[in-house]
Amino acid sequence: MHSKYLLTFIFSVFFLAILPAQWQPSGLDLLPDTQRVASISVLSEEVVWGISYYDRTPAPAPSTTIPWVFHTKNNGEDWEVYPILDAEGRICQDIFGINDSTAWITTNGLTADSLRGLFKTVDGGESWTEKFDGAAGGGFIHFFDDTNGIAIHDKFITHTIDSGENWANLSPLSLPLGAAETSFYTAANNALATAGDTLWFGTTQGHVLRSHNRGIDWEVLETPFESKDIIVSTAFRNSQEGMIISYATLFQGAVLFSDSTKIALTFDGGDTWELADTLPDFKLNCMTVIPGSEYKFLGVTNGLSTISSDTAQTWQYFSYRPYNAVEFFSSELGWVGNSQTSVDFPSIMYKWEGIVSSNNSITKSEVKINISPNPFSESFQFEMNIIDFEKYKKDDLTLDVFDILGKKILSKSLTSAQFNIQFPSISNGVYFYILKTKNDLLSNGNLISHR
Repeated sequence: MHSKYLLTFIFSVFFLAILPAQWQPSGLDLLPDTQRVASISVLSEEVVWGISYYDRTPAPAPSTTIPWVFHTKNNGEDWEVYPILDAEGRICQDIFGINDSTAWITTNGLTADSLRGLFKTVDGGESWTEKFDGAAGGGFIHFFDDTNGIAIHDKFITHTIDSGENWANLSPLSLPLGAAETSFYTAANNALATAGDTLWFGTTQGHVLRSHNRGIDWEVLETPFESKDIIVSTAFRNSQEGMIISYATLFQGAVLFSDSTKIALTFDGGDTWELADTLPDFKLNCMTVIPGSEYKFLGVTNGLSTISSDTAQTWQYFSYRPYNAVEFFSSELGWVGNSQTSVDFPSIMYKWEGIVSSNNSITKSEVKINISPNPFSESFQFEMNIIDFEKYKKDDLTLDVFDILGKKILSKSLTSAQFNIQFPSISNGVYFYILKTKNDLLSNGNLISHR
């Protein structure tokens, strides 16, 4: 089953196993409600940058749209947060930090031919100056060193060789994309992968684009994905070993989200790819690598997170919080952004400190449940196997229901194996449930409201 929604992130189920640490909230209540973290840039153990915007921003973006920037200079003990008034009427897609006071952002007014550009701050995000006005400024940005940088959006690409003081547009033909082919991502920092002078990113037609010379020349790499598959995230551990994921397809201009994730791996820099033998039955939103760890790849989504140590054949679960945009600075320090702040999830960021290990994994324990009807109109009946209920009822057995943006709309402590859930005013759409205890994820899946 597919759900037809133009969204930038999807709820799903993941968990991360780390001992003795866990994801800890940082920067509580610093952003306005409904903001989502769109991209982060981790520079050191102390310095982290991030950007956010209202995720339901329509296209074109209203003139009142204001993105936000936040950063820390002391490992998350304190945060500075500013509205980016100089980019009013746009959203921010990506951020690249240079040091604790200087950073670059890409901006996009969600229009066909204008309001895209690169902005720079040199005072910690308090003020911004537009340094490039052009289509290439609406997507990714990356600096290879102090002077050389690149920005990419759709078929457009621009370079700088003087620390961003001047940007040179390259021909749209510099990116060998098909007529309707472009990039698509939920977190820009997890879509453009780099290793030295080499760049990779996925497209909406199942291809990977690669450049070995800092974006001057590009080649199209075939993958085992179909031409309709959208590659939403790309990660490389080094110049050879990488992973791409897809949980969505493009059909007649609309994005269709599926209930599972396709994963493909390469061990030769992208020349050849192979599908993972075991494909997860959940939506993997974006992913990164964990430097120096036996756990090679870490994936997150709007809901939970997961790690893999054996080239994506198995995944280990952890955590129930909503995540988007993830980056590890080292094997023992990582950051992930909230996909949406709310009364349930008021934090901007979550920090990981500790050794990645499987010793404290929270396992997924399959239990027998029945939800009927599904799709439902105003209510549904939830029924749990009585043996399972008796087994778990003393462990804070809870059913949580979330909307498509990750906002919790129901949390019910279960006192019986069967009950009726009423939603008399719920909107049509896809919702997600998690059945869990304080230690285990028991079941998860989709609910569809249709009147």
